[in-house]
Amino acid sequence: MSEVRDWNVLGRGSLPALVGVEVLEVGAGRVRSRLAVRPDLLAPNGYLPAASAVALADTSCGYGTVASALAEGRGFTMIELEVNVLAP
Repeated sequence: MSEVRDWNVLGRGSLPALVGVEVLEVGAGRVRSRLAVRPDLLAPNGYLPAASAVALADTSCGYGTVASALAEGRGFTMIELEVNVLAP
């Protein structure tokens, strides 16, 4: 996939679209994306939960991995993802 539009279409019908991940740029070694903070993504206390931030981070990392994969690659899986929240 070479067009940003293609990456956004890829997420339709799955978690990236559900939470509203928007891909802005995908290239070798670089992904820029964003997530609009909406009331339905917040925890009951009004803060943005780590789960919302992790959805953005995991999607971006996955897309970056796919964009950077070698042609002979057949897939990947996330082994570890750590999130430290300082101020939600």
